[in-house]
Amino acid sequence: MNLPDTQTKTDAPQALLASQVQGGSTARAWDSYLSKQLPFDRLRAWTKRGSQSVLQQGLFAGAHFCANVLIARWLVPESYGAFALAYAFFLLLLSVYMALIYEPVLVYGAVRYRESLVAYVRVLLGGHAILLAPMSLLIVIVAPVIGRFYSHEFQQGFISLAGAAPLLLLVWLVRGVFYAKLSPRAGVIAGGCYFVGLLFGIAALHYFGILSPATALAAMAAVSLAVSVGWLFAMAKHERESPRVPGMWSKVLSDHWSYGRWAALTALASWIPANIYYALLPARFGLAATATLRAVMNLMYPLLHSFTALLTLLIPILVRQRELQGLQRAKQTTVQLITLYVPVGIIYLVIVNTFHNPLLRILYGERYRDLPALMIFCVTLLPVTTGVFGLLSSALRSFEQPHLVFRGCVASTLSAIVVGVPITLRFGVSGAAAASVLNDLAAIAVLGAYLATYKGATEVPA
Repeated sequence: MNLPDTQTKTDAPQALLASQVQGGSTARAWDSYLSKQLPFDRLRAWTKRGSQSVLQQGLFAGAHFCANVLIARWLVPESYGAFALAYAFFLLLLSVYMALIYEPVLVYGAVRYRESLVAYVRVLLGGHAILLAPMSLLIVIVAPVIGRFYSHEFQQGFISLAGAAPLLLLVWLVRGVFYAKLSPRAGVIAGGCYFVGLLFGIAALHYFGILSPATALAAMAAVSLAVSVGWLFAMAKHERESPRVPGMWSKVLSDHWSYGRWAALTALASWIPANIYYALLPARFGLAATATLRAVMNLMYPLLHSFTALLTLLIPILVRQRELQGLQRAKQTTVQLITLYVPVGIIYLVIVNTFHNPLLRILYGERYRDLPALMIFCVTLLPVTTGVFGLLSSALRSFEQPHLVFRGCVASTLSAIVVGVPITLRFGVSGAAAASVLNDLAAIAVLGAYLATYKGATEVPA
């Protein structure tokens, strides 16, 4: 990635940062410091923060990856399929939550509320409770209806989401603040605690013979609560208390709703092509087919989650780059990152396709083997297509244009319904994997066109 031209470095970093901190926030000092560095120095600075961000994401995502592997290894396919299906419904809640809470924190917390962070987080915690209470109630109401179409074990797992979802989502609020502050080091500590706690919890459930979809979700929720409360306590103890801002509640709600109304629609539209096949496969092929799809999908997550860490860090970076250096520079950065990422994804695809049989045997023993080559190829292609989609959508989100991302997700949803559903019902897990790639390609075409033609801020449609 080409770095912007800068002035020659003339001051020592410590002196420059000290003078900047005296007149403003640490985040502003960091921006000023970077703007005065030679390209190599700035590359080293961003490499350090980027590596910490990847490590944080790797710990959280690695915990979920390892937990999924252990659950798939220790439960029969039908039970793991029930867990995968319940978790797919949780991802729907997560998508809405990220739209209304997490993503706006990345956009607004990085600049607009960084001088009143503690007060901002306090408002977000209240919004978290207000948003999740009706969601939990809805889960309890819907559970008996959904239970008529799936197994009793899935119904138990789905009901457990009523209590687990608010706690599972709380850790995402905490992580959003880490990224908005551009302080991934704190996230690394939290991620390490989460990793150890979750794997210990899953192993303990297996040891005592009580591992099930419901208890696995409960373990994830308990660890999320512990990590979130620990960080919030540390922030209250060490962060400078933000002054009370008149009308803070109304301002935050207005900002989050202005951004999140489109992001929420985008979340709903993006959930369908990504997760509809988990719910669709049992109708014809049983929960074991859902388990197979999820087990193979686990192969793509190491690369995809690592890249997602950089995507999350990218949004506040592009926001600041747009403000300091202009829209065109932010667009150029996005294109450069795409050209860097795609070859990495292709190398990952080749490696996993070559060694997928021993990999599956190492992860799951003899449970998932002799799978169709087309399915493996499509699943390992997903990190490439999903990564490009993520870069394009992150850029448009940083431009505060989530309604354009929504249109791309609508294209993906239409592809899932018109093309994905028929080929999944016809070809099973192989059809579902191929359909997922086609859905990404439809979204990439739309978002790429919008990024190329976008000229600047416009009035967001009401």
